[in-house]
Amino acid sequence: MEKDLCITCRVPELAAPDLIGLYEGPSGTNRKSHCYFKKQPTSASELERAIKAVSVSCCGAYHYAGTDVSVKEKLSVAGQAEAIDHV
Repeated sequence: MEKDLCITCRVPELAAPDLIGLYEGPSGTNRKSHCYFKKQPTSASELERAIKAVSVSCCGAYHYAGTDVSVKEKLSVAGQAEAIDHV
């Protein structure tokens, strides 16, 4: 994964607006450079939206670095195995 790889298409943000935000630079700069997970999923429905956000990311900028086997399985089923850092 490459830092700030996101190209600000904002599609992941549309898939999970409660979880994904658009980074805005310091006050006065008006710089919007990438989207990011502003909140980690804590429920099954949030996890579903998070995986959808990963799936629609046009540049593969999101990765899962956790160890939860069920999350890894859900990512794999969604066709996002490449987003899993620790197989």
